[in-house]
Amino acid sequence: MKNTNRKTSQRMAVSRDLIENISSRILTLLDRKNGSWLGTMTELNRAITAGLRRAAAAGWPKTPSVMRRVVNSVIPTLRKSGVRVQFGRTTDHMRTRFVSFTQN
Repeated sequence: MKNTNRKTSQRMAVSRDLIENISSRILTLLDRKNGSWLGTMTELNRAITAGLRRAAAAGWPKTPSVMRRVVNSVIPTLRKSGVRVQFGRTTDHMRTRFVSFTQN
């Protein structure tokens, strides 16, 4: 029973408002960073919530894995806005995952 509840709570439904909010924040971030940005999901979360009084609103991604799922949902919106999104890993022993946004 516990396991089922945990799995249900881990599956975050991505709302349309959240997609629009995060996509607009990523576009604003790209404007501030001259059209490109590279970093981890944790760094992305910090970058797009920088300067906000309430950084963690209800439904906001709290972990890097949830942030990745939300970014996956935002990709079509970003591509329509002319943003290229790439995911990758570093080649060192840590194999850190990263995301890259480039505005065309």
